[in-house]
Amino acid sequence: MKNRLLLFLLLGFVLFTSGNLALAQGVTTSAMKGLVLDSKGEPLPGATVVATHLPTGTQYGTATRDNGQYDLLNLRVGGPYELKVSFVGSQTYTATNIQLVLGKTYESRVQLTDGTQALGEVVVKGNRDGQLNKDRTGASTNINNAAIRTLPTISRSQEDFTRLTPQSSGLSFGGRNTLYNNFSLDGSIFNNSFGLDSPTPGGQSGSQPVSLDAIEQLEVSLAPYDVRQGGFTGAGVNAVTKSGTNAFKGTVYTFLRNENLIGEKVGDARITNPDLKFNQTGFSLGGPIIQNKLFFFTNAERTRRDDPALTFRPATSAAEAQQALNGQASGVSRVLESDLMAIRQRLIDVYGYDPGQYRDYTYRTSSDKFLVKLDWNINPKNTFSLRYNYLNSYREQGPHPIAIAPSSRVQGVNTLQYSNSGYTINNNLNSVVGELNSRFGEKFSNKAQLSFSAFRDFRDLPDAKLFPQIDITKNGTTYVSVGTEQFSAENRLDQNITQFTDNLSYFAGAHVLTAGLTYERFDFVNAFNLQRFGYPFFGGLDVARFFEVTDRTNPDFVDLNGIATAGGQARVKSVDVNVAQLGLYVQDEWTVTPAFKLTLGVRADIPIYNTDVPQNQQIATAPLLDADGNPAQVDVTRFPKATPLWSPRLGFNYSVEGDYTTQIRGGTGIFTGRIPFVWISNQASNSQFDPGYTFQINGTSRDFKFPQVWRSNLALDQELPGGVVATLEGIYTKDMNAAIHRNYNLVTPTDRAGGADDRLIYPAAGPRITPGFTGPNGQFSFLDAGVIVLENTRKGYQYSLTGQLKKDFSNGLYLMTAYTYSRAKDVTSNPGEIAADAFQRNPVVGNANNPQLAYSDFGLQNRVIGAAGKRFAYADEKLATTISFFFEAAQGNRFTYTYAGDMNRDGIFGNDLAFVPASQDQIRLVSYTNAAGTVVSADQQWQQLNAYIGQDKYLSTRRDQYAERNGNLSPWYTQLDMKLLQDFSLMAGEKKHTFQISFDIQNLGNLLNSDWGVRQTVANNRPIEFVGYQGTVPTYQFRGGNQTFVNNTDLNSRWRAQLGLRYILD
Repeated sequence: MKNRLLLFLLLGFVLFTSGNLALAQGVTTSAMKGLVLDSKGEPLPGATVVATHLPTGTQYGTATRDNGQYDLLNLRVGGPYELKVSFVGSQTYTATNIQLVLGKTYESRVQLTDGTQALGEVVVKGNRDGQLNKDRTGASTNINNAAIRTLPTISRSQEDFTRLTPQSSGLSFGGRNTLYNNFSLDGSIFNNSFGLDSPTPGGQSGSQPVSLDAIEQLEVSLAPYDVRQGGFTGAGVNAVTKSGTNAFKGTVYTFLRNENLIGEKVGDARITNPDLKFNQTGFSLGGPIIQNKLFFFTNAERTRRDDPALTFRPATSAAEAQQALNGQASGVSRVLESDLMAIRQRLIDVYGYDPGQYRDYTYRTSSDKFLVKLDWNINPKNTFSLRYNYLNSYREQGPHPIAIAPSSRVQGVNTLQYSNSGYTINNNLNSVVGELNSRFGEKFSNKAQLSFSAFRDFRDLPDAKLFPQIDITKNGTTYVSVGTEQFSAENRLDQNITQFTDNLSYFAGAHVLTAGLTYERFDFVNAFNLQRFGYPFFGGLDVARFFEVTDRTNPDFVDLNGIATAGGQARVKSVDVNVAQLGLYVQDEWTVTPAFKLTLGVRADIPIYNTDVPQNQQIATAPLLDADGNPAQVDVTRFPKATPLWSPRLGFNYSVEGDYTTQIRGGTGIFTGRIPFVWISNQASNSQFDPGYTFQINGTSRDFKFPQVWRSNLALDQELPGGVVATLEGIYTKDMNAAIHRNYNLVTPTDRAGGADDRLIYPAAGPRITPGFTGPNGQFSFLDAGVIVLENTRKGYQYSLTGQLKKDFSNGLYLMTAYTYSRAKDVTSNPGEIAADAFQRNPVVGNANNPQLAYSDFGLQNRVIGAAGKRFAYADEKLATTISFFFEAAQGNRFTYTYAGDMNRDGIFGNDLAFVPASQDQIRLVSYTNAAGTVVSADQQWQQLNAYIGQDKYLSTRRDQYAERNGNLSPWYTQLDMKLLQDFSLMAGEKKHTFQISFDIQNLGNLLNSDWGVRQTVANNRPIEFVGYQGTVPTYQFRGGNQTFVNNTDLNSRWRAQLGLRYILD
């Protein structure tokens, strides 16, 4: 009640003071500022400054203050602009061709001379490089519309352009979890806030929520010391959509690719491409509704694609299966085709269930999207924009790759799938945002924004009989998955996100003071009915055991149809969750001198939990232990306290010579992010027992805080001879409140394994304190995953060092290259969507509640990127050819060596870090019979294992030690992408008509040579299988092949091309 009263009072205050509410977690505009001097070089107060956006006639005006300075905030990005400065008795100054960059300020220094005649016009021939800008403090990357139009992209996604950020790796920035970013569209939150699978809307269905043709500019900010920006500990990624102008402009386009535009060779291996279809068609149109007053822009796009479901085929013999494991048969899986046929036939004969195809089938993807935007110049002091966008999409895909599995289900060397094991994910959304920018006199500016987004995600199952999911294993790792996907039955998620903010700025001499408020409300309705049709064999069962339990004459026969029928009759579970966050901030941008600027601010974010959960006395009184082994209890009805999370920040920018040829910039401060709200939903949905089964209990520490980091940034930008801009930049991030999951239902291990690997192990009787509870109607509920509690840890850090060179040539050539070295460590990378997975999939030595600081899942240790582009115009501009390249070479996709099995007896398979023996007496190997019927002795296995360790550069340095979590690095990979544009233009009246052909090639190197551009993947990161204990000594078998890496034959290693056709009206 107190939280609601506080919120009401704060919102009322903002309504009273500004009359507008909105949210501005992302930047949507640009700015101009400058100093006007009189003929004697003295600051000139009262001069009139007018900036005109020429395509729309939008004017932004003000007058210089007593110190001769002026500020124009909230200007439309892009251009060109015309800037005029005038004063009675002085000549008028005019500058044209000014282009504004998203989130950056264009600065000018103007000296007027006496007289009434206008000065000669100044034509800006390209603004000073964005790096050399007084507004820049921390690391950020701006991608303008020219880059979006001309750089290579096969996916036509933002990710193909955010990769220009040197500190990125996919959608991870600065070595942080991808879910710790804040994606925004026109300043409003545009995340998958619930946190399932993908950080962006439409990501689960492989769709882009907004067409690339609707994006004007992109900005990636890792360390913005502007307190108006928040909601992330990774990066803020903001996209601004296009707007209409006084001229009607439009485009119609289509992009096509099929199996003939995909490479078929990786090294010496030839891969047969199944039929593939991709077609994307769309149009954009913008123009005036009322000249200089009201404008529209709209875009619509339709995408259809069929992708090969499998890029690996089954082995036709035991010998070929062994070759696959040894890396000697690219594109071949160890899974025997005879096994796939026998498993399928057994299920059909005994249960009447057909698991589907196991080769030569495709997954379909579909998306339809629409966007419309209105811009209204209300009057010279107020502008308003309104945007609506829509997405309807789906994608067919295989079973979840890693959740609740003996090991990865991803198709490849170890594993294959049947077609009916997958599901269809649907991602739909409707979003609307309004923004009002106002100026009050010469000293006040206000930006207000209000938005609402409705996300609707749900899953459909294949048109087949419903059946329990079964993971069939071989040698301790997943071999084949069959049955109805355990996460997808009655799985729906509705998200409603409401946001509003107001930013008020006051210009006081050399200071720009800003005060603001943000409020975000997240409403979720989640139906998640885990294993509704059964998952009867936790940890999987091997091939031989599968045929035993599916034999009606065997006493161990399992009635799988009965399990599915009983599950289908259970009630459908659903939970409502509401979380909000209130943010308050103040900031001072202080231009101390013309060459030195300070930005000082403080922000407070207050998470508010408005979810009611019923009490359960069995849980509340259960005897549990915290991570330190102290007695504890978990109250599922209580969420964390509404504690303010403070984020003070300081940024600076200093021009050494005062002319911004040498610039030192940086800052330090705290950034507060969010968590995937599925973790909060887990607490609500798993608070009660269901008849016969409860998977887990979830709780959150009362002292839990949203993730916070302290991030410091220092950079030197130097303009070199020839206009080359060099940058050297370092970033250091320290975790202050990182999220970690612990299991309060685990005993503290005190026993130790015998032998060289003497880690702590759990009791043979079982690791659980409370192995089960009595559920409703006296039925028994067991806690397989335990009692998972969300807490904080301060352990963890990330740092990076980047060197960059870039230059824009006067003839239109653009060159950029950068190298980044980075390192990221944490105690958990939270490698799961639901809380139980985040706990269970974190590799450990011994005590699962005490993970050690180790390398993160995220971030590349070494990364080199480059980009180049040039437009060649000829035949009187009737013809033009544009060619551009993007290059990346990187090392650092990390992986972990763990045992196959449960060596430490914590009940979790595959999470025990492997001990690397230095000699045979440090590991007790036991013989086994291989697929060919040959007995492999312990001595033979040691010779193979010893050779395997010796050929692995990392393992050979870890003998007599444990392998580290993410200790090993995948080999370097290289990728060169190219785009070719050919324009054919003609004039008809005042309109230019252009017909454009585009050709994008991803991984051009592989097209030129099948050995180039090839990525390598880990053949088996669990080569040692835990068998059991002989007394206290663990026993093992080695079946791991003879090399660490094999060529990855999927699409990342092969060239792909895309043909585009476009008509442009300009």
